[in-house]
Amino acid sequence: MKLAELQRYFASAATSGSGPLPELERVFFGSKQLSAQARLAIYNRAYFYRLLDALASVFGHTKRLLGELEFERLGLAYLSRHPSEHPAVERIGRAFPEYLRVTGAPPLIVDLASLEWARLCALVAPNPASIASVHAIQPSQFPEARLRFVPSLHWLELDPRVLSAFAGEQLDSSAVAALQPACRVAIWRSQHVVMQQAVADCEWQAFSHAASGATLSQVCSVFDSGSAAEDVQRAFRVLSGWFARNWLEKVEHGQALAI
Repeated sequence: MKLAELQRYFASAATSGSGPLPELERVFFGSKQLSAQARLAIYNRAYFYRLLDALASVFGHTKRLLGELEFERLGLAYLSRHPSEHPAVERIGRAFPEYLRVTGAPPLIVDLASLEWARLCALVAPNPASIASVHAIQPSQFPEARLRFVPSLHWLELDPRVLSAFAGEQLDSSAVAALQPACRVAIWRSQHVVMQQAVADCEWQAFSHAASGATLSQVCSVFDSGSAAEDVQRAFRVLSGWFARNWLEKVEHGQALAI
């Protein structure tokens, strides 16, 4: 076996999640103290536990709620099915929330993992090309303007107790298993800090419209309750809040682009 082939074989053996590779005892020598399989198992175990550490660095609150032993069990099972595919090792958790869901973890655990993954995505998201100010909206073209949000902004529907769990509050086992109506949470990066905030239903609907490419006229229709003065105030508070939090990268007016 040539050196390059041996290196590839060793890498496969050290990172295999399905047990020893064929012909392992023929390729590598063992000793009276340790067989070749036992020697490679040391590397294999170290590899997966380093990945487990990377998983725990992203899902620390999920680990706390699950407990160390259960997190280790689920984490190692997940890693054997979802090998690392990205140079940044923390990206190993890409499918972990969904894995928890399909393996029957309580919805609160799944939602907490989803929040922690969204926070990582917000942290490593590309910087926006620019930040739009309120002056980017041309009054005469306001109804047809469209908004583009910064790459770090994420919105999730979560069990409201997730925010308490993330804050470190203790939840008993019965609370973890109980179902709760979802709340809406915005996650974004401000400078180098990840922020999160629960938002009202009307703001969630407005964001959903805006993110799908609706015009500001269509976005503002979400606030229509029959009272023009109150509707205008609600729309103004929400839209001005988006600008104040630097959630908007661009304001587009037809073919023209305002920054």
